[in-house]
Amino acid sequence: MGRNRIIKICSIVGFVLAEIYMVFVVLAPYRPELASTTRMLIPKAAIPKIEGVEPGTPPPPGVLAMKLAVCAFFFGPFGAFVGLGAGLLIEGARQKIVSLRPASRPQK
Repeated sequence: MGRNRIIKICSIVGFVLAEIYMVFVVLAPYRPELASTTRMLIPKAAIPKIEGVEPGTPPPPGVLAMKLAVCAFFFGPFGAFVGLGAGLLIEGARQKIVSLRPASRPQK
């Protein structure tokens, strides 16, 4: 991996952590009882009712799979970008610390 090992590792870790966070976000339970206490721009009477679907029904597995696929497309690269930035900061700090010489050492 050469000299940029820390940067690559941080980028990969950022990608993986973003994907794990995405799974928690997509699979989080939806609680409609909390939505009724917030202010809505559209009145509840204007929202059409879907016949055959009770309120609070979990979405079908196909919808969850599609949400996971679409969100993975966005969360992963942005997590890798965050990891890249963190890796660059860590590598820059490491290089700065290595280049500092103690005052007690004589320069050659």
